[in-house]
Amino acid sequence: MILMAPGRLISPLTAVTTLVALEALRVAGTVSGASVTGALAVGAVAALGGPLVWWLGSRAALPAGLAAAAVARLVVQVPGAQVPLVAAVVAGLALGAVLLVARRSAPGPVARAVALGVGADVALRLPLSGLDPVWRGGAAGWAVALLSAAALGAAAEYLRRHPVPAPDEPVGDAGLALLGPALALYGVLLGSPAVLAARAGLPWDVAGLWITAGTALAVLALTRPLPAVERWVSPAVATAAVAVLLLVPSWPAAPAVLLTVAALPLLLRRTLALPLPAPLATPLIGPALAGAGAGLGYALVALPSASRVAFSSWAALVSLLVVAGIGCAAIAGTGPARVAPAALPGAFRSVVLAALLLALPPLAGALRAVPEPLPTDTAGGMYRLMTWNIHYAVDRDGRLDPEAVLDVIRDSGAHVVVLQEVPRGRAAAGGLDLRTWLERRLDVTAVWSPAGDRASGNLLLTGLPVTAADTGVLPGERSHAVVDLRLTDGETARVVTAHTGPDTAQHEPLLRALDGDPHAVLAGDLNSEPDSPEIAALLAAGLHSAQDGADGLADRDTAVGPPRRVDWILGGQDVAFGDVRLTRTDASDHLPLTATVYLD
Repeated sequence: MILMAPGRLISPLTAVTTLVALEALRVAGTVSGASVTGALAVGAVAALGGPLVWWLGSRAALPAGLAAAAVARLVVQVPGAQVPLVAAVVAGLALGAVLLVARRSAPGPVARAVALGVGADVALRLPLSGLDPVWRGGAAGWAVALLSAAALGAAAEYLRRHPVPAPDEPVGDAGLALLGPALALYGVLLGSPAVLAARAGLPWDVAGLWITAGTALAVLALTRPLPAVERWVSPAVATAAVAVLLLVPSWPAAPAVLLTVAALPLLLRRTLALPLPAPLATPLIGPALAGAGAGLGYALVALPSASRVAFSSWAALVSLLVVAGIGCAAIAGTGPARVAPAALPGAFRSVVLAALLLALPPLAGALRAVPEPLPTDTAGGMYRLMTWNIHYAVDRDGRLDPEAVLDVIRDSGAHVVVLQEVPRGRAAAGGLDLRTWLERRLDVTAVWSPAGDRASGNLLLTGLPVTAADTGVLPGERSHAVVDLRLTDGETARVVTAHTGPDTAQHEPLLRALDGDPHAVLAGDLNSEPDSPEIAALLAAGLHSAQDGADGLADRDTAVGPPRRVDWILGGQDVAFGDVRLTRTDASDHLPLTATVYLD
């Protein structure tokens, strides 16, 4: 890297800083209780690019910003450092570094480098089922952190000694303000294989290949001059494709993501040269507004998805407005001299690199370890069942820790595991697809019932033969699953699971799913306490509680924040329970409830 001319160093630096910024945004996205603080911190720290440029000068600000991002990338890798404020500050520093680097380059190379950074980010996370190296830890996580920090640090030192001259066609501060929301959209929606897999019903790897294929098409398109009609076609395609992705949760979501990922860099190439109006175009205000635009993009796009209404009408509207706004800017800001931007240099190398990004995930996936099975011996008409609200795999310290969830599942000895608040691309879980992550580590059949947002839901895991499975919606954008299992001696066991609110209308479909089966079991987070009318109705229907029948457990809370008893295992008339346990763990704000189910 240090043998490159300073100007040629900017493109790979933009790709690296984009990758680091996307990681940092997802880490900050796990903030739930301090969302407003996190959003303000991201915007404030990113906006420091303005004062930094004004104070240090444009040439010295770039290496200083890169050095700060390098240090921040190492700090956030330290176990326990991903607390809300630290995560938000790191996200702001990384975004600020992207902005500072981009200001020293031309619009076309920046757009291409951002596309390659997004593709590299997806390819890096695909073998990890969406788990960022920040959360992975260990040798693999630290290797990525050290390589990223070393690249940023070495570039900072080199550029300190060899300042980069201003480009002939510099990136404008108005364009940078549009780049921020685009990065947030990439991190939360467009660059998330989990979101695509959940919405289109695709395997994880296939979803990732659709996204990286879009990256390859974008890089290829940027290597050649396009016809003038592209200035109108790209905005229309990108806006329509995002609408399809958000509003049509089925197979059309896959080509919609590909088209958006391919079109968005073309829009950025046209918008990045846009200047701010003359009164605002100052060395202080311009970069500060650009940084604040990055923080605003994160707040508007990422935080709605981090809430409990992920991909709600608000989040969908904001996403559409971001893409439509960038598209309108691309149309309005294109002068006659730049109707057909020229081809970028280094086309061959860029296309080869994009092709390698397509090849990396399948190669890495071939090296995965063999999954471990759950218990399968149910002789005597018994099986062990665990229900647990895992809080998106975010522990009580705010740290994303799917390994802790996996450890509890393995230690439970359960034949059947039902989980609630399972994330599939939620910003609150850093974009993790926990269903895929668990399936790759456990030799199980997985039955998924998505909530209304389709980015979270209920998951049943079992190593037992599944003879029938069905899922359905409940009022209030909730869902449930009904699964029939075959035990060792030939008995059939029905398990119904759901995550409901304190609403009798949501419980009535569950009683219909139980269908009066005396061997059926209902398990899940019902958000109803023992003296509630909802539980009274279930007990009146002939069900009985595993926890109430166990000595010393009837008064124990199953949730800790705030303390309450809302998780249940309820059995039919011919079901008996034994060895009922509440497991103490900090892996969630709920405790796992486990019982052995005997079919009389």
